[in-house]
Amino acid sequence: MIWWLSRNTRLSSEKAALADLEGSVDWLQVGKWQANPELAMCVDLKIEHRGEEFGFEMRYPSIFPDAPPMIFTNDQSRISLHQYGPDGELCLEHRPDNWRPAITGADMVASSHRLIAEEQFEGGDTVHARSAHIASLGRDLRSKFCRLLMTESDVKAINGLPEYIGEAVSLSERKAASTFISSINHIGSKDDPLWTSDLVLPKADREELGTAVRVPGSGACGKTSADDLRSVLEGVKLQDLASELFDTDATTHLLMGNKDKWELFWLYGEAKARKVISYSMVIVPPERQRLPTGFDDLANKKVGIVGCGSVGSKIAASLCRTGVGKFLLIDEDIFFPGNVVRNELELNETGAHKSHALRDRLKNLAPNADVTALRMTLGGQESAESMTGALEALGDCDLLIDATASPKAFNMIASIATRQKKPMVWAEVFAGGIGGVVARARPDLDPVPLAARGQIEVWCNDQGVDWIRPESAGQYNGQGDDGAPLIADDAEVTIIASHATRLVTDILARPDSGIFPMSAYVIGLSSEWLFEQPFDTRPIDLKPDGQWGETSDALEPEELLEILKEHWPPKESDDATAAAK
Repeated sequence: MIWWLSRNTRLSSEKAALADLEGSVDWLQVGKWQANPELAMCVDLKIEHRGEEFGFEMRYPSIFPDAPPMIFTNDQSRISLHQYGPDGELCLEHRPDNWRPAITGADMVASSHRLIAEEQFEGGDTVHARSAHIASLGRDLRSKFCRLLMTESDVKAINGLPEYIGEAVSLSERKAASTFISSINHIGSKDDPLWTSDLVLPKADREELGTAVRVPGSGACGKTSADDLRSVLEGVKLQDLASELFDTDATTHLLMGNKDKWELFWLYGEAKARKVISYSMVIVPPERQRLPTGFDDLANKKVGIVGCGSVGSKIAASLCRTGVGKFLLIDEDIFFPGNVVRNELELNETGAHKSHALRDRLKNLAPNADVTALRMTLGGQESAESMTGALEALGDCDLLIDATASPKAFNMIASIATRQKKPMVWAEVFAGGIGGVVARARPDLDPVPLAARGQIEVWCNDQGVDWIRPESAGQYNGQGDDGAPLIADDAEVTIIASHATRLVTDILARPDSGIFPMSAYVIGLSSEWLFEQPFDTRPIDLKPDGQWGETSDALEPEELLEILKEHWPPKESDDATAAAK
């Protein structure tokens, strides 16, 4: 609805307030009130100051009075340093951050006059009026589409270079969200660098070589003309460097500055018509503690995840963000467009194995993460050697996760967890939007995984309510009472995966004193099955059952020695002697 039609009383009061202001001052003339083609209400204004006349248009937004009117110059000229560009609105005392509906357009016009009076002096001189702006990095960078990221350590290192002496610099270039981002890899030669940056980012789109030079008081920042930049270099007697950068058709890079003012210049084009693009320096804030205390040691933990589908991919990404440093991923499935509705992966990974695509995803989240990905299915038609290798690799993990919803895979993971005394966590999303289950099995604290799963099944059967289960494992849909399909969406899968992730981090960070009193939870996401309402959570008290650890025959030392003698592999010299005979 157009505000000046639905709230004509407010329009009348706006006109009256502006007319009262016009009658009480000698610097204001109010023109015609008229809607523009976009049906925004506008009014022409003339403000006089020191004999000079300024023409404006005040334009009311469609959501007025919830947002302030905007005042523009009629000729799209810049008349103030508090203006969003030549054709932009004036930045006045009343802004979106302090606006109140009781403020009127007349108040905005009065603010405009005060701004002009403070900035405009005789002779055409302009000074910057006092500012109430709060600095914002995001706002300052809105128009900076080429940015150079540097850490405080980078700045300190590059300020340690000798003055006026060029040094090789290696740069990483990447494009992110329509912005070109550059960062320092190292200063000096690759084999013997003077400095290697402590900014750790994923693999760049490309790497570029350039020259870094410290030039005190160079005044280079903001130079976007090749002639101007060359003049700066030649003015500080860096003619050789200038010739190297400009007398060529090759793409070159120059990092120049001093103290807290550094700028990267990208030079390209033919020697007779060189062009320059400048990158604005952005200091990366120091890392702050963003994770709970006690999570510091997660970087040394290795987690094995079997199943890289919806649940597994989300658990893996969350654990990676939480600081887990090592992963083993196992899945033979291929990622297709239909998977994107619930998976951590993106359409760019279409056609790739989920385990390998998820490995790359984790490396993008944490470049230093150690991730091994296997393209296979536990219990599938694999070679005995590859299956053995996968199970041995699982045994080397600190914790195992089953995200397959496959009984066969569960049994194999449970066997490894039980024999190797490794904690295990599993999660399942069932019956579409109904809910899910998360559970853990900790060595010597909980029942072994197979016994734990059996106790959960018994508990569910004892509820006296029929299960609404999918027809096959791994399918997040079933049928309700009316026969309509029940399909789990991304939020529902994420909830179950997040609960499972919390069980994992709790075990890794607090192996002997977890915060969860129970080891299994059935989580409701709707008012179906046994759940009275969404987020209805039912804990299941698991009782210790089964033996953790390897089981072995009781043998006397003499018997063990005889077995070793009989089966110990022969030496190479023994094999050679036997062959000669």
